[in-house]
Amino acid sequence: MTGSTWVLWWKDAQGTASLGLLQERLLRGLRASLKGRWSMDTKLFHSPYNFVQHQNIKVPPLTAPRGTASDQSMYLVVRGSSRRQFYVMASNRVVVEAEPEMESIVLRLKNLWTPRQTARVEGYTYEGDDWIIRTGNMMVGTSYKGLIIEINYLPCSNPEQTRGLMLELLMMILPEDAQVDANHGVDYRRAGLDPTSMTDRHTAYHVTRL
Repeated sequence: MTGSTWVLWWKDAQGTASLGLLQERLLRGLRASLKGRWSMDTKLFHSPYNFVQHQNIKVPPLTAPRGTASDQSMYLVVRGSSRRQFYVMASNRVVVEAEPEMESIVLRLKNLWTPRQTARVEGYTYEGDDWIIRTGNMMVGTSYKGLIIEINYLPCSNPEQTRGLMLELLMMILPEDAQVDANHGVDYRRAGLDPTSMTDRHTAYHVTRL
């Protein structure tokens, strides 16, 4: 996937009703094409070891923004239904693409990594002329936590240059009173990522910041 991507959290969405509303506005209002199912899993693991201290890695001190994992935590982000993509963020600083075997390897290392929380998103993928939108309801354990919207604008990979277009598109599909957390202030540099040119690793990192 190329281009620039925003990941948004519709906090007060109403499950199937909200998912259906978005589908109607995308298909009828924007004349998008429904491409199929979409899913994403974000799993948080915790370790008794502090890997930054253990390896004597010198890093600048971090504040604690929402969603920030400690040096003893790891996120595993699994995106897609048919062609699944795996991304790992360790110690809140490094995001790498991983092989599909990574999940089973982590689960076998029970003494090193303990599962703490899983967020699952299930929904649909839509395509327009120069954008892709994915929408899905999010469950954390057995609790409904709202709806995730992922907007991918294909012609440009710089997120700052696409901010206006993203907001305009968002206003066309969301209710006026929707409580949306866009987390515009995500700092990709914290994970060693270029803030001016997005990749799939940027999107995975953005997901862990919600």
